Amino acid sequence: WHPMWEPLWRAVNDVSLPLHFHTFPSLPQSVRDRQTGLTRRAAFFTSVAGFQMNLVNILAAVIGAGVLERYPNIRISFGESGIGWIPYALDRMDFEWEDRFRDLGLKMRPSEYWRRQCKATFQFDPIGTKLIDDIGVETLMWGSDYPHPDGVWPQSSKYIAEQFGHLPPDVVSKITCENAGKFYGLIN
Repeated sequence: WHPMWEPLWRAVNDVSLPLHFHTFPSLPQSVRDRQTGLTRRAAFFTSVAGFQMNLVNILAAVIGAGVLERYPNIRISFGESGIGWIPYALDRMDFEWEDRFRDLGLKMRPSEYWRRQCKATFQFDPIGTKLIDDIGVETLMWGSDYPHPDGVWPQSSKYIAEQFGHLPPDVVSKITCENAGKFYGLIN
């Protein structure tokens, strides 16, 4: 939301470059490093378990500051973000905008900016895959996080079958292939 980012938003918009925000720890590394034993493990657990939740602040900032309103060519991906949190965050932003923040200059509900300009990537999120209609199938991109050790590779096929087994093949194809291809301009 800070005006110092305006040149970045303008440049990204002008060249239609995909912009990525990756998950990040909820605790600084220095805090975890000062701990020992089980306290250190608990601090690491806290950090890892809260990775995705920090992205709500970034999403709310780019929407609430009107970045996506002013720059409709910006396309944002929230990497390794999980997806189960998204319906709640969008519902909350829509409610707050309707209730107290109509003065922000947004011409659409926050959830409409999400559907128009944002995507999220995830490896395994069985809760999120139950909420695809609320999130928007066109906003989802599956990834294996290869070659990171916390990713699902080399069991990618197993994870795809397990969490997408209840979905029609065309929806699975969109999430596992087509949406990313379109986002990166590899397919039309």
